[in-house]
Amino acid sequence: GWTFASGGPGSGLFRSRDGGATWSKLTKGLPQGDLGRIGLAVAPSRPSTVYAVVEAKDRDAALYRSDNFGEDWIKLSAGQNIVWRPFYFANVFVDPKDHNRVYKPGGGMAVSDDGGKTIGGIAGSVHGDFHAVWINPLNPDNIIVGDDGGVAISYDRGSRWNFFANLPISQFYHVSVDNSDPYNVYGGLQDNSSWVGASAAPGGIENRHWENMYGGDGFWVFEDTSDPDYLYAEAQGGEIGRVNRKTHETRQIKPQPGFGEPKLRFNWNTPIHMSPNEKGVLYIGSQYVHRSKDHGQTWEKISPDLTTNDPEKQKQEESGGITVDNSAAEMHTTVYGISESPKNGQVIWVGTDDGNLQVTRDGGKTWTNVVGNVTGVPKYTWVSTVEASRFDEATAYVTFDGHTFGDLKPYAYKTTDFGKTWSSLVSADAIKGDSPQVRGYAHVIKEDTVNKDLLFLGTEFGLFVSLDGGKQWAQYKGNDFPNVAVRDIAVHPRDHDLVLATHGRGIWIIDDISALRALTPQVLNKEAALLTVKPTIQRLPADGGWPTADNEFRGSNPADAALITYYQRKRHLFGDLKIEILGPDGKLLDTVAGSKRRGLNRAEWSMRLKPPKVPSAATALFEAAFGPRVVPGNYTVKMKKGKETYTSELKIVADPRSTHTADDRKLQFETAQKISGMFSDMSYLVDKIIGVRDSANAAAAKLPANDQARKKAEELAKSADAVRSKIVATKEGGAITGEERLREHLGEIYGAVNFYDGRPADYQITRMEALGKEMQGISDEFDTLAKKELPGINSALEKKKMDAIKVLSREDWNKQQEKSSGGPAGGMMTGFHFWQLNPSTAENRGDRD
Repeated sequence: GWTFASGGPGSGLFRSRDGGATWSKLTKGLPQGDLGRIGLAVAPSRPSTVYAVVEAKDRDAALYRSDNFGEDWIKLSAGQNIVWRPFYFANVFVDPKDHNRVYKPGGGMAVSDDGGKTIGGIAGSVHGDFHAVWINPLNPDNIIVGDDGGVAISYDRGSRWNFFANLPISQFYHVSVDNSDPYNVYGGLQDNSSWVGASAAPGGIENRHWENMYGGDGFWVFEDTSDPDYLYAEAQGGEIGRVNRKTHETRQIKPQPGFGEPKLRFNWNTPIHMSPNEKGVLYIGSQYVHRSKDHGQTWEKISPDLTTNDPEKQKQEESGGITVDNSAAEMHTTVYGISESPKNGQVIWVGTDDGNLQVTRDGGKTWTNVVGNVTGVPKYTWVSTVEASRFDEATAYVTFDGHTFGDLKPYAYKTTDFGKTWSSLVSADAIKGDSPQVRGYAHVIKEDTVNKDLLFLGTEFGLFVSLDGGKQWAQYKGNDFPNVAVRDIAVHPRDHDLVLATHGRGIWIIDDISALRALTPQVLNKEAALLTVKPTIQRLPADGGWPTADNEFRGSNPADAALITYYQRKRHLFGDLKIEILGPDGKLLDTVAGSKRRGLNRAEWSMRLKPPKVPSAATALFEAAFGPRVVPGNYTVKMKKGKETYTSELKIVADPRSTHTADDRKLQFETAQKISGMFSDMSYLVDKIIGVRDSANAAAAKLPANDQARKKAEELAKSADAVRSKIVATKEGGAITGEERLREHLGEIYGAVNFYDGRPADYQITRMEALGKEMQGISDEFDTLAKKELPGINSALEKKKMDAIKVLSREDWNKQQEKSSGGPAGGMMTGFHFWQLNPSTAENRGDRD
């Protein structure tokens, strides 16, 4: 954790000419003595040419070349772009068609066109810290690189680059949230600075919704609790800044030692911490705890050295072995975690990277090292996180990480007496590795903000959840959440989302963990239960986003739906399982399909009525694809599972950003409903016309060509279709014909009203009424036509013993619609998806990233 040594006795370059059966050491022209890493590349176009980047002492470290399969070597460039940080950059690549073009990735990409005699850099702009290179064997101008910023591709040998912005593989160390609506997410990225991004955005969360706020390797980022126009961000080694979010003006506020004071030791991942009790109070840790109450203008040291202060672990300038390497990532005996009790600002917990666990109960005047009270953890094991309880000032949680010692076991503990005693939250099976509930060394533990028994544990291999204070754990795998390192966790205090900082999958948000809080032992023992969740916010309809092909990642928004969460102790095997939504008046509004799986499940209700039944036509009517959205209020959910019925309340509330009054929303809903009903009337009218037209054509087809009844029937069919063409578009030719009829005009008004929650414009209501009158006129026109022509035609058909042409009644039409849709006219099942957590089997499903 604090040093490393490269190279050593026996290192060297070896070659086999019999497929690996025997080996010989190559030395002619190569450095002698202990060597470190050696990067090799054989020229595909001339295999006798071999390049080696050799780590050696002093100026023997260089790029070497052989043109006789390694028998003899010549030394080439020994510049910094060749030999810099060999433990980190030890690769070399050769152009597949030009044995003299060599690429050496490093902090920058070095390239030579003369076999390594001279070295330059690529011209294109790309992140840097290159590690992986692929050169197209058929077209060497095409290069793909992997660097600390991601993956980029060039088609001109590195002069210009395209970045792959569609890979959600970022490495966040820490995460925090604010109370904006939608809330913002703050976090720091490995070698990619500090960022702020929206948790939701119209059209989805695009890369453009994230803003770079600070440089370096990003770690902690917090909103300034005393002034939301500012934030605090920290880069490696305690480089903390106070950033104006609007202008990006940054003030460096890192504490400095005074005259005669020892060097301040800041961890690569230095902790900063915002007081939960006093707005604007900020902590940062070196070997001491520093506190500022004036935005970093002054710092007070409120602790002695809280580490072991072991001088043997403070020789970073000697780190590296053959090649000295001290990036500050090796800084040790430092404070690594700080947590002030939300219940009492005088209680502060501190963990260090060399295994100390300190607590003060008087605001820093006196400190007690309580790590000796923790049993089962090897001495000096890194304290990866310490978390003061939100519910009790004497309670705290801690995790330990021993992976730098080769100890990959998870350690998590809890105290309820200020650290005098500790209980392990991870079973002995996990420590031994025998069928563990928890896998991977632990990075972070977090207590829920509402239910003190609901705990979240982030490890190197995923997220684990406990419903009973740590007695049992289940791995979260919702929405195929992978076994990825979870480095930090935030619980949003208002929206009740769980926000994860991962190393490899960026930020991941689990929407609304209310259901987990409701999974009490009593509920878990029931056969089934509908769980109470937070009120559903009806977000304002909003458009946004834009197609960006496949070159950009787009995070999904929270579901624009009411989430219905239910629990089943066993899988539902027999009979239907369906979920009904009832309005405030108790009438059935919709039916949602439910999963039959065991555990915790989620279904979605769109908060909309059935889409209107619209008449078929030559063009699509996209505005009518959605039904009217219900107004905020209290609704009822009924789950029918076999013979049992379970009931719960579903509360829908307006978007807090909305300025529409309840009367506005009521009129909007009623207007949308009225137009939906007009579509139903229109559909009946068109189906009635089509029925007469088709029956007339069918009758005519059975009569002789010169029959008078046939001519009358054909004329009726033609006249009926002419009336129909006043209602719907009839020209074939795709979705765009330029043909606008009554159906399209009504659809325009419906879409305008249905997708705006506010009061409809007066002209929209006037237009709706005008279209209603127009439709009534068309209906009257057809009725007049039918009354005039049908008696004579039907009389003639009766004489020929043929069926009469009938006009479809509204009653019969309604029955047809109910039969075809399984419900009242316009019925349609809503979509759904599931979120499942089963503590006994650790099988999980669901939610968004």
